[in-house]
Amino acid sequence: ESGFDKMFVWTGNSRIFLSIIKYVEDKLNVRHDIARAGVRVVIVVEDSPYYYSTFLPILYTIIMTQTQRLMSQGLNDMHRLRRMRARPKILLASTYDEAMEMYSEFRENVLGVLSDVRYPVGGTIDPRAGFKLIETIRNESHNLPIVLMSKEPQNREKAYAAGAQFIDKNSSTLIQDMKQFVQTQFG
Repeated sequence: ESGFDKMFVWTGNSRIFLSIIKYVEDKLNVRHDIARAGVRVVIVVEDSPYYYSTFLPILYTIIMTQTQRLMSQGLNDMHRLRRMRARPKILLASTYDEAMEMYSEFRENVLGVLSDVRYPVGGTIDPRAGFKLIETIRNESHNLPIVLMSKEPQNREKAYAAGAQFIDKNSSTLIQDMKQFVQTQFG
């Protein structure tokens, strides 16, 4: 993986190509767009290329659809272009340390967090990393929408107790659950 930023997995969804392009654009433009337009940020914490390759097309499709709806209300081409540029940025972290760095830098502009439960903290896989992240964020922001995603159904009650929503990665309705959460929280 050295020399690569992120690896993506073909899941049969051609929207992954747009997601990869948008991911790179968001990563490169986030600071500029926040400074110029106060753009909002969604932080996704996932260390599995399979899962983030599944989630990102869903997230980008929803955000782009909502942005296009707003653009249709624009007065002229310049106004529509500004609205398109001001869409929320999606930032992808693969470790607790990356997620905390993003949260610390963009905390005033974070729209929400979608996080796996188990991922690296300080270079070692931590089965409670997502809960640590929630605890740290909740100390500063009690109302920020957060969803924990896990293949371990026993994490559902723990997520709710920590003040987060929960999505079961084993669910046959995983994509619909993701869409519903994003639309209700960010739409």
